[in-house]
Amino acid sequence: MALGACASVPPVQHVLLSPPRDERAATRASDWDVRRVRVPEYLDNYDIQVRSDAYVLTRLPDAKWAERLPVAMTRLLQQTIDEKLVNKRDQPYQVDVDVDMFEPQAAGEEVVLSARWEVTDTDSGTVVARDNTRLTQPIGGSERKPAVIGRAMSEAVRELAFRIVAQAG
Repeated sequence: MALGACASVPPVQHVLLSPPRDERAATRASDWDVRRVRVPEYLDNYDIQVRSDAYVLTRLPDAKWAERLPVAMTRLLQQTIDEKLVNKRDQPYQVDVDVDMFEPQAAGEEVVLSARWEVTDTDSGTVVARDNTRLTQPIGGSERKPAVIGRAMSEAVRELAFRIVAQAG
């Protein structure tokens, strides 16, 4: 009987924040350096968390990030910035991002990403651009499936990169 109960537990799905290579443009490295994204401590782990109430986060029981969220966000921001840059590719810029909130909302309809960011010219120390950005990304259905949530969160990070490039690049 105990063996039968264990057999019904679904395996843990490991979700990637980066989209598959065939969904990204070919890229070459730029001189922009995205430093490790800073996130609130409750997000600095492998759990995929969903806001289930105004003050409550619930982790998805059968899914985890394939890598810690700040590492995945940093990599995706760097890839997307390198992909979208047209001008200023050779500028020695440093990109710092502080995330305030990044989670699917209780209604299950959207992901919210709220972050402060700054681009600095490392040669002169001059701040090239900075902003407080709040993005919402539709989830595309009310189901809380890991793949659907992962895609929406990935698209929110990519949109943040687009905005950084638009203002600083």
